Amino acid sequence: MSAGAGAAAAGARRILVIRRRALGDALVTLPAVLRLAEAFPAARIDLVVDRPFADLLAGLAPELTILPWPPPRAQRPRWTERLRAARYDLVFDYLGSPRTALWSVLSGAPLRVGYDLRGRGWAYNVRVPRNRDGATPLAAFAGEAFLDPLRALGLAPPPWRAAGGAAGAPLPSWAAAWAGRAGPRLGLALGATWPAKGWPLEHAVALAGLVAAGGGGVLLLPGPGEERLAAAFRVAAPAAAVAPPTTLPELAAVLGTLDVLVATDCGARHLAAALAVPTVTLFGPTDPRGWNPPDPRHVAVRTGEACSPCDLTVCPIPGHPCMTGLTGSLVWDKVQALLARPAPGEARRQEGNGA
Repeated sequence: MSAGAGAAAAGARRILVIRRRALGDALVTLPAVLRLAEAFPAARIDLVVDRPFADLLAGLAPELTILPWPPPRAQRPRWTERLRAARYDLVFDYLGSPRTALWSVLSGAPLRVGYDLRGRGWAYNVRVPRNRDGATPLAAFAGEAFLDPLRALGLAPPPWRAAGGAAGAPLPSWAAAWAGRAGPRLGLALGATWPAKGWPLEHAVALAGLVAAGGGGVLLLPGPGEERLAAAFRVAAPAAAVAPPTTLPELAAVLGTLDVLVATDCGARHLAAALAVPTVTLFGPTDPRGWNPPDPRHVAVRTGEACSPCDLTVCPIPGHPCMTGLTGSLVWDKVQALLARPAPGEARRQEGNGA
């Protein structure tokens, strides 16, 4: 980066950050955007996210102005005019699609930070390697890599940490009894936008039985389109609870009542991590090095299959061993070990007392 770019960034008063598409990506990027807000306390920062996530992100980061995409249909033809009228000084494009690269240029911002991708790098005058080691994007935690665009401007953000806080929504009335029950309170999110991420229902049922035998409770948190899964789980694990449909802010409030969330590599798991709720994540086709926060409160569980991680959406191996090998008893062992860990504040007190 040139000294001129750093000087130009220092005077920024209007900043646009583009972080479209997956909920998990938006949540893992959010701490970098909050570090940007700390570095530019006098600037207004607009964050473009997909419309279904707008209310959640607005609650998690009230210091940002959320721009939902797409806007109402009548306003879409004027979207780029709206961006240009904002007179941004600085743009960060965290997606780097052809469309968002074009938005970056058409915004008219004199300083544009984005990834050095073929066919799109032309849109930015500060280019950042997408793959930090030049070979694989999974050599480091993605959240830490999302701080690289800030570093490219000469900023020195502290290491990545979860956004923390709450999403601002009240706890749904149905969850009051759940929140008041004796622990451990274990949430279960089995979302699998990729078939290869799916965890067998029988393993989830076995885990629920082990939790119940240990005096705890399980709350299944089904996402949109998981009605059949929820119905089958309700029949096979009648002692467990099943959440009704919730909004994302309501889901955040419910996650805050948990002692631990057990989940596939899905959006609910990223939301729990953003809220500093301990997690046990079932990793098969995706790589925990890239997507599990480097924190002992977030445990990654894998079978160690030679073919994993593969990043394939459908498993070509008979039996799908990287997920079917994650038995309910194995996961329960990981949950118990996590629950036995002292909370961060308690651990510091123990160290101070010589424990």
